[in-house]
Amino acid sequence: MTPMGRNESAIFPKSLYTLALGHSVFFYLAFLIFNTSFTIMGVDVGDFLTQYLGSFFGVYLHASFLIFATSCYITLSLYSIFYTYLRIGINREPKSGSLFFCVFAFQVLLLAQSMIVHPQIYGEFFFYRYPSGAGILFFLTDFIPPEFLSVISHGIVLVGFLYSVWYLYKNKTKQAFVYLLHLLILGVIHKQGSLYLGLVYFVFLYWQGTRYEKVHIKAYVRLIVFLLFLYSFPSLLNSFSGFFASKDSKKPPIYIISADSLRFDRIGKKLNGKSITPNIDSFQNESFTFLDHHTTIPRTFPSWTDFLTGQYSMSHKIRDMFPAIEEIHRIGSDTFPTFLQALGSIGYKNYAVSSFAGDIFPRANFGFDEVFAPNFNAKLMTIQRTAETQILILPFVTGELFGAGYYLPELFGLSTWGDGKRLVQKFQEIIDYSGTSAHTITYFSSVIHFPYSPPYPYYKEYTDPNYYGKYKYLKFVDPTKSDVLNEQEIQQVRNLFDGSVRAFDEEFGEIVSYLKSKGVYDSAIIILTADHGESLYEDIHGQGHGEHLRGESVTKVPFLIKFPKEKMSEYQTKNLKFFGITSSVDVYPTLLEYLNIQNQKDMPGTSLISVLGKSDWDEERFVYSETGIWFSDMGGHFFQSQRIPYPNILSLHQVVPEEGYQIMITDVMYRDTIAFSKHRSIQTSEYKLIYIPTRSGVIFELYNRKLDPNNTKNLFPSGQVGQKLKDKLYELVTKWESANRVGEFLVPESIYNLSNQNETKK
Repeated sequence: MTPMGRNESAIFPKSLYTLALGHSVFFYLAFLIFNTSFTIMGVDVGDFLTQYLGSFFGVYLHASFLIFATSCYITLSLYSIFYTYLRIGINREPKSGSLFFCVFAFQVLLLAQSMIVHPQIYGEFFFYRYPSGAGILFFLTDFIPPEFLSVISHGIVLVGFLYSVWYLYKNKTKQAFVYLLHLLILGVIHKQGSLYLGLVYFVFLYWQGTRYEKVHIKAYVRLIVFLLFLYSFPSLLNSFSGFFASKDSKKPPIYIISADSLRFDRIGKKLNGKSITPNIDSFQNESFTFLDHHTTIPRTFPSWTDFLTGQYSMSHKIRDMFPAIEEIHRIGSDTFPTFLQALGSIGYKNYAVSSFAGDIFPRANFGFDEVFAPNFNAKLMTIQRTAETQILILPFVTGELFGAGYYLPELFGLSTWGDGKRLVQKFQEIIDYSGTSAHTITYFSSVIHFPYSPPYPYYKEYTDPNYYGKYKYLKFVDPTKSDVLNEQEIQQVRNLFDGSVRAFDEEFGEIVSYLKSKGVYDSAIIILTADHGESLYEDIHGQGHGEHLRGESVTKVPFLIKFPKEKMSEYQTKNLKFFGITSSVDVYPTLLEYLNIQNQKDMPGTSLISVLGKSDWDEERFVYSETGIWFSDMGGHFFQSQRIPYPNILSLHQVVPEEGYQIMITDVMYRDTIAFSKHRSIQTSEYKLIYIPTRSGVIFELYNRKLDPNNTKNLFPSGQVGQKLKDKLYELVTKWESANRVGEFLVPESIYNLSNQNETKK
């Protein structure tokens, strides 16, 4: 590498840029060629992408540019940092080979650290593409604590930075000032994850030549002081915002804390003699606990829509993860308002915080003022799949270095990145700048959703250290397969799930502790729940959610609610546990009644205010649930043999550019076919009736929930209770859905009308 000259960059020679760019191009292309896949949940979406490649080509180019630009910026930063360290350390120009070795070694070091903390992110690479290399991952996670590598990586940066400070103190040259200033600027950019600002900064460095010599030293001192201030500015700003926020002590802050796929039976479950949810257990002692609470549909988008609107999916028509434009636009309308909108009308500001499981929040008008969550669409999928190929930059964009570096917010939507650390931080930030103003925060954790991806040490908490199969770190659901797992594999998957629950409990504990430290806890309404549960190989139920309604594990979820301290004190001598059956559509009327907000709409749910302190309903209660969408028409699951078939979901999807490239099912007939094919259930505290339409007629299954929780013995043929529940199911669906009863089938109105038109033509 040649010495600096007047025609080169002021601080870094042009050859440094050439070396960094060559490094980026080489590894970007290498990983793009050898580490690219378009398989998601076992489904090859390559053909799907080519269907709209013409109209989507610009999006693909943008995604490629974004990932390559990120790679270039990170590589430039590393080369400039190590150039600075070596330049002031050896007091001469470092050689290209030395720089390459330092940068590549540091990348590998951070990669190893990231692989230990988040092995799920690299699971596809090691278990599906290059399984022969899985031993590397096993060795790292078995024998090397990530703290050890973290000390080394952070130590290298900090020692180099401190040496730069000492070098400045010793020399006091403009060059020394600029070196330190450069490191501080990179630190600020890294903390904020400002990719474009970083690229502009390096362009400026390249352009400015030797002009730094014309700047007075006092200016450098002021810049350094200003940059040090910038490090603490965000937290200071939040504190000031909270101080000046509007005060409203009469309206309690409301916090809805939810975890995707959290099963009811994991609360208080003991492993190795200890509860896996100690923080939730403590909260349970201070809240009302509804022990038989059910979600209306075990899929995230429709479940949250039911929860927030207080209406069934069969009414508002969002019945799957891919609703059409007109279905999405119903939400938040006068017909289907949300309780968040009702809260907004009396002065509340509503926030949502989530990662990949909460990608539904930006997709409809739920009443949030601000949403901190990824937006599920084809653009995001493309960026994610491209970024996942570049394993050398993943540690930087997932925050492995100083907890920052979120240059690509689209990666918050990675299903293999379930770490809730950044979500808790965002929750705390909102608390800080909201102060005592009226506000709600909906916090939705993704860590328990498959592939069950808790960070270190939780994925090791309950699993067998001697297990080295493909489910060591994660377990995807593949709807195209119905593989039979052996007992060891089943136990491994369940232990991963329990580790995820433990990780969520820690998130919850941090949230509660922060609320208490801010003096907010006692005055707040706090709800803990889940959007649905999860099957974990009970009987023949398989793994996952939404495909069937058998068993207790899919629709039954936790529901705990703590009211402000003065309200809770009214019930100190009463029962805090309610054993009667309740539904997620009960939350809407409950909150409105508590806050004295008038509700003029007829709603299927029931306010729970009247039963606080009681143990059960005075009269028998019925709750409704239905299945989600079937992602594949393949597989040998028991529900596949019963279902009414419709095409593979990839055949139904459409990417709608005018709706932000959202993926939708726009064909009316297919949407109604999906609705027609759904399994439905109605439950009481003792019984569950399941309605199953098939090509040869409707099948009814009746189970005693208390005596047969796994739903293995169908009582319907015996005539017990079944007819009463059957009549109640038809009555409920007739009231809340535009459907017609044809024999024993429930037929959507459009299909019914089309059938009548065809009959008339004949």
